Amino acid sequence: METPVPIAVMESAVSGGARVPPRLAPTPEGDRPACALARKLDGFAPLTEQDRTALVDLIGHVRPVERHAVLVEQDSVPDHALIVFAGFASRYKRRVSGRRQIVAYLVPGDLCDRGALHGHPLHHTLETLTPCHIAKVPRAAYLDLLGRHPRIALALQRARFVEEATAREWVVNLGMRSGVERMAHLLCELMERLGSIGQVTDGQYDLPLTQLDLADTLGLSSVHVNRVLQVLRRDGLISLQGRCLHILAPRRLRQLAEFEVAYLKAGYL
Repeated sequence: METPVPIAVMESAVSGGARVPPRLAPTPEGDRPACALARKLDGFAPLTEQDRTALVDLIGHVRPVERHAVLVEQDSVPDHALIVFAGFASRYKRRVSGRRQIVAYLVPGDLCDRGALHGHPLHHTLETLTPCHIAKVPRAAYLDLLGRHPRIALALQRARFVEEATAREWVVNLGMRSGVERMAHLLCELMERLGSIGQVTDGQYDLPLTQLDLADTLGLSSVHVNRVLQVLRRDGLISLQGRCLHILAPRRLRQLAEFEVAYLKAGYL
C-alpha cells in the first residue's frame, strides 16, 4: 500500500487570526461523556435507561488522540469500532500527488463501525482534524453491545441512512453550488448536526477547522475559502472570532444555500 504523501498544513484558525496552540477538546457535558452519542442515537430510536447505561460504559474505551492522527488507513481492515466523543475527525481520499478530498466529517456522537461489522477493507482514511477523544471498541465487545441492545442497533442502522444521505448532499454541494453556496450549506449542516447533540447555543458553535480543512472539503483553494468567508461576513450572515462561529441570519443563510434539513433526520432515505 502506498504511503500517502504529506501536504503542508495551514495552522491558523479559519478566521485567519493568530495561531492557537492545539488543545484537547473537552468531553461533552462534564460528567456525561457519552451524552453526545446517546443524544444522537435517541433521535433515531428512543433509548431505554439500560441502553444509556451501556453507552456510558463505553467510556472505558475512550482515549485522547492528537490532531492529525490517522485512526484507520485506507485499504486496512479495522477490527474495532471507532466512536468520536469529542473533537472533529474526517474521512478522506488522497491522490498520489498528496492532495486530499475530505468526504465526511465525524463530530461527537459519530462513529465508523464498518470494519467491526463486516471485516472488509475501508476505501478511505480516517484521521482526526482536531485533538479528539476517541473510543476504540473491539469487535467482540461492539457486537455484544448490539446483540444485547436492539434499540441501539436500530438507531445505528438509521444513522447510517443519514450518513449516506449526507454523502449524496455533499456530492451535490461540489457539483452544483458556487463557493459561497457550498460554504453556507456546510455551515448550516454543522449547525444542525452539532445542535442535535446540544453543542449549539443561540446560533453559535465551535468551528475548530483550518481554512485548508475547509478547502479540502469544499473543493476550493484556501485563498478562495478566505474570500468566501469574507463575503458571508460582509453580508451580515456570520461572524467568526477565533474558533467561535456565530450564524447571525440563519434563515437567510439557509435560503442562500437552499438548505433543507430533512436529509439529516431519521426516516429520510
